Amino acid sequence: ILGSSERIPPSPSIAVPLLTVQVQAEEEARYQDLVEALQELTDEDPLLDLQWLPSERELHLKVMGSIQLEILSSQLESRFGLKVRFGQPSVIYKETPSQSGEGFIAYTMPKPCWAVLRFTIEPLPRGSGLVYSSQVRSEDLLTSYQNEVERRVPEALQQGLLGWEVTDLRVTLVEGEHHVWHTHPLDFVVATPMGIMNGLAATGTTLLEPMLRFRITTPEEYGGKILSDLVQMRAEFEPPSILHGRFMVEGIIPAATSLEFPVKLRSMTGGRGVMASSFAGYQEAPPETNAARQRRGV
Repeated sequence: ILGSSERIPPSPSIAVPLLTVQVQAEEEARYQDLVEALQELTDEDPLLDLQWLPSERELHLKVMGSIQLEILSSQLESRFGLKVRFGQPSVIYKETPSQSGEGFIAYTMPKPCWAVLRFTIEPLPRGSGLVYSSQVRSEDLLTSYQNEVERRVPEALQQGLLGWEVTDLRVTLVEGEHHVWHTHPLDFVVATPMGIMNGLAATGTTLLEPMLRFRITTPEEYGGKILSDLVQMRAEFEPPSILHGRFMVEGIIPAATSLEFPVKLRSMTGGRGVMASSFAGYQEAPPETNAARQRRGV
């Protein structure tokens, strides 16, 4: 924007993918063709965020829901001549530090290498994302090395203690040191994730689950059953209203417990029930939630 931004309308918000799903080619021999096709589709729609794991021969996408899977399947067949099958979609959880703490790494062996880093890690309110800053003087750690650390911190936070992205935290570089002879810029590529993980081990992490804001409207006679289902799904909702024989209720609900509910609602009401939903942010998952996933890479 050049000039004043006061009269520029806000950018439209894009739906957030809340599910991750594995994709496989029906014909194993066309695995490489599928990789190239999905890379092309991800170039067109970056929200798909293709994860290609060559060592495991696995391909994972982020999606909004089951309808998008049908569209992707159709696109892959019509544009690339590929028949695919999708695994069972699973909800994308996140993590956040449970308390404040410090992470430290002295990466000084085997020579030649030298990178010393100390981070403070603090939890922030929901929706804050990552806030990074440095308090280190350039005399202690060259600006070019500090820039490398800043680039690597978001990468290091892609997988927390439970394997999910870590968010809603402040990371501050409070100490840094390089060596005139032994330091190489790649030393900070190695050291940064080690220091961050050392800090997360000290703070511990809390699991966050995605929430949906919903509005359900159905014929009045189904109201009681729907309220019972909402309670079982851990929904929080306003007192329902009834107008001209239509029952309506609004609130927020965990995405994990309500994945199949729109289909169930249509079936229960003979197609006369409607559920509209939108992303409402992340909040702490119940302590009994077991949603750890395998960490990938080193």
